[in-house]
Amino acid sequence: MTSPSLTLRCIGRRADTHDVVSWQLAPVAGSLPPVLAGQCVTLHTEIDGQPMCRAYTLSSSPQDACWQVTIKDVGRVSHHLHQSLQVGDEIRVDGPFGDFNLTALPCERPLLLSAGSGITPMWTMLRDELAKRPEADIRFIHSARSPADVIFADELAALAESHPGVRHGLVLELAPAAHPWVGRLSPDMLRELAPDLLDRHVYLCGPAPYMTAVCAMLAELGLPAEQLHQESFGLPAVTSGAAPVAAASDHFWLTLKKSGKKVKILPGQTLLAALEGAGETMMAACRAGVCGACRCTTTGEIERQSVMTLSAQDLEGGVALACSCTARGDVSLDY
Repeated sequence: MTSPSLTLRCIGRRADTHDVVSWQLAPVAGSLPPVLAGQCVTLHTEIDGQPMCRAYTLSSSPQDACWQVTIKDVGRVSHHLHQSLQVGDEIRVDGPFGDFNLTALPCERPLLLSAGSGITPMWTMLRDELAKRPEADIRFIHSARSPADVIFADELAALAESHPGVRHGLVLELAPAAHPWVGRLSPDMLRELAPDLLDRHVYLCGPAPYMTAVCAMLAELGLPAEQLHQESFGLPAVTSGAAPVAAASDHFWLTLKKSGKKVKILPGQTLLAALEGAGETMMAACRAGVCGACRCTTTGEIERQSVMTLSAQDLEGGVALACSCTARGDVSLDY
């Protein structure tokens, strides 16, 4: 089940870099629900009269009195929030949700790998872990374009300086001459910054190309698959055991129960992608099968890549998450 919506008021706004802003959000009434470090929330807004939403990882620690979201100015919803969300404004928020956190995936000696705005879950997990275990042995490696693009740079350096068990490295594509790690993250850098890599659990978050490259790198270095945990707002990979479907030149029909409209859907295409491609508007936030915003009821042959937020009763009733569900035949859908 999804969490109830909250109405939060913006009580603070801070520019972290030239294209990244953090907002502090507090409840208009009542208190905030419990949250785990690394979880996400969905922010709801309106653009040109149309309701829009997107999921963002909280960059605040569970110990903080308010929630904080840290957002890079990329994408329509993010750009709109940069332009419009000011101190004193109210905003509807759903959540928290998500299983990418050190509480659900605990380990004694984590290695946190991130790039760009993927630093947000790592930052909050680092702070939360040190609040619980001040002497924790943690490695934190972040990749960015330049020093000006590093989010939480000063705070991270101060935290590492005050906790001897924390070692962090910044990998910069453009860096001063004296900087030790220039370019893109490489196996040699990993060996230097985390020589005991194979004894650690790795937590990974960042843009898709970065995550793909790092996953391949870690496999090459011999990291067991069960020691790698990822957060990515993108469609999860289809399992290798999935049965074959029709050739890519074929298609199925996706019928909207309320209107009777029929939409073509290709094998491997998500229900959400087919709907949006046909001009339909559907509420969707994380697009990764974790927030539950795109719940729908289906009849027909489907394949779910994610069942997060769905109960056994939901599954029996044909409920699916449109962002992470594909058709294996003609499907009827209601939302």
